[in-house]
Amino acid sequence: MAKQERKAYFRDDEFLKVIGANVRRLRLGKGLTQMELAFACNDKDYSQINRIELGKVNFSVSYISLLAKVLEVEPQEFLTKN
Repeated sequence: MAKQERKAYFRDDEFLKVIGANVRRLRLGKGLTQMELAFACNDKDYSQINRIELGKVNFSVSYISLLAKVLEVEPQEFLTKN
């Protein structure tokens, strides 16, 4: 049986950077450090938040929902370029 080729994994780096910039703006607006936001999201350390803010990680829709709850904003706040 022939080996199936893997589909290319989609990643929009520019869009991830927009989301990251919005996460950073909203986090700073709440006066939170990356560590404080990470702990509020049940992460062990700030590295996930740091990677999100830098646009280096392709994270789940569920994580956007969690960030929105913690930062007390609607999820679409992360999706628009400001």
